[in-house]
Amino acid sequence: QALMTYEDRLILPEATPGSEPSWFGFPITVREGAGITRDAIVAHLEANRVKTRLLFGGDLTRQPAYEGVPMRIHDDLRNAERIMTSTFWVGIYPGLDRAMLDYTAATIGSALG
Repeated sequence: QALMTYEDRLILPEATPGSEPSWFGFPITVREGAGITRDAIVAHLEANRVKTRLLFGGDLTRQPAYEGVPMRIHDDLRNAERIMTSTFWVGIYPGLDRAMLDYTAATIGSALG
């Protein structure tokens, strides 16, 4: 909820109806036209001791392990590309207290300006 202020610049995760996810990370995607890149946000977070991770491999067809492997590609994979270039995770776990969560949200906010 603390990041909902930035929904015009960030795509935030949502639980699907009827689900009760056990979040181990909070994936955030920077919207096109947000005026800042994922890499700039990640650099700001890391500089302020908020650890991040990129979202897995992104477009797996571009990973070296798949070079030369026959595959069938459906559509243009633009969402995989977008995730690969614009999404990052902020780790979460039950030991984070309100002050830690507020600090993470505030640090994301300060990156966005």
